[in-house]
Amino acid sequence: MSVNLRIELDVRGLVSREQAEEARQAIHEVIRDERIDNEVTLSVLERDGEFMVLGRTGFHPVIISGVRYWEPEFKRSIEVAVRTVTAEADVRLLCVDVDLERAIEAGTI
Repeated sequence: MSVNLRIELDVRGLVSREQAEEARQAIHEVIRDERIDNEVTLSVLERDGEFMVLGRTGFHPVIISGVRYWEPEFKRSIEVAVRTVTAEADVRLLCVDVDLERAIEAGTI
């Protein structure tokens, strides 16, 4: 079964723009390998001296088949990619079924 996912990724606790860019590139390789690099945008951001990598799906969700198996492996791959850059970063990855989210909001579930 295919699921429409909204992906939100935050990697915080990076100590420099260079480290953040290195983490962004490592994450991009995972996203590219999953063939969702056209749907997930990655950016490096600095806020109050803290560097972070943010990843978001755009207006359209990512369509994933076998999400029950895909999601844990994807999360593990993202975590491993970030850990190759630094062990101190905080990784938050959220994959939301947008159809389920809409049904809950509409009160049809």
